[in-house]
Amino acid sequence: MPELPEVETITRDLAPVLLRKKILGLKVSKVRLLKNPQSFFQRHLVGSVITSVSRRAKMILLGLSSGYTLIIHLKMTGQLVWHGLSKPMRIGGHPITGVDKVPNRYTYITLSLPRGAKLYFNDTRTFGYWQLVKSAALKSHFHRLGPEPLQENFTAAVLAQQLKSHGRASIKAALLNQTVLAGLGNIYVDESLFAAGLKPTRLVAEVKTTEVKKLVRAIKLILLSATVARGTSFSNYRDGLGRSGTYWDKRLVYGRRGEPCRRCSRPILKTVVAGRGTHFCAKCQK
Repeated sequence: MPELPEVETITRDLAPVLLRKKILGLKVSKVRLLKNPQSFFQRHLVGSVITSVSRRAKMILLGLSSGYTLIIHLKMTGQLVWHGLSKPMRIGGHPITGVDKVPNRYTYITLSLPRGAKLYFNDTRTFGYWQLVKSAALKSHFHRLGPEPLQENFTAAVLAQQLKSHGRASIKAALLNQTVLAGLGNIYVDESLFAAGLKPTRLVAEVKTTEVKKLVRAIKLILLSATVARGTSFSNYRDGLGRSGTYWDKRLVYGRRGEPCRRCSRPILKTVVAGRGTHFCAKCQK
């Protein structure tokens, strides 16, 4: 599943071709991907102008002139493809092996846009979804989501407060919990914990205030670096221009089991924490 840097990259890449465009039509061949009735989408989506393109956690948000916001979640295998008549396609999400045309057998939602342009939603395993929510109610809709780690108001004090009720959980499990912090996934939690010198299995209750400060700095640094690198690609992610992200070449622990740590040369270890494969250095992380 794309994490915060990947979704941020796709959002930025699609914004120039979607912003201020009127949605002229909607075609749906798998209605269970819609969280609202299809008639509701026809009423509040078709005819609307896209007024904003943004991100919350791992979701893409399209603000609409109808007063609603379209939430698109790519989940495990979702893919957005913008196809204009005179411009190169913009493809973001998960590539589909052996398929290079749109629409295709995995295309389940299509938006018609001005000048013959289309926005396709492909999903091989159909875990993704589209949902319309009143824009004025977005804050309450996302009330269970934790803060955005790249916002200026995300501080050590904020993270400490978020962690307060998770003292008996491992620090990795807590950071993967989207109610604690929004947008982080397995790759960037491992990388952030390494940068902060924290062992993934450490209990939250054992993490000191000074370490929380280091962790906040590490999270911001890693996410910013990954966003600049346009995300991480190692098997199934492409940015909004259909290209691989380059953060894979920068990672220090994730996916490097048995390789020497780039700080101390000891082999990177792998274990399982919170049900996820977890990479760390036993010397550099305490």
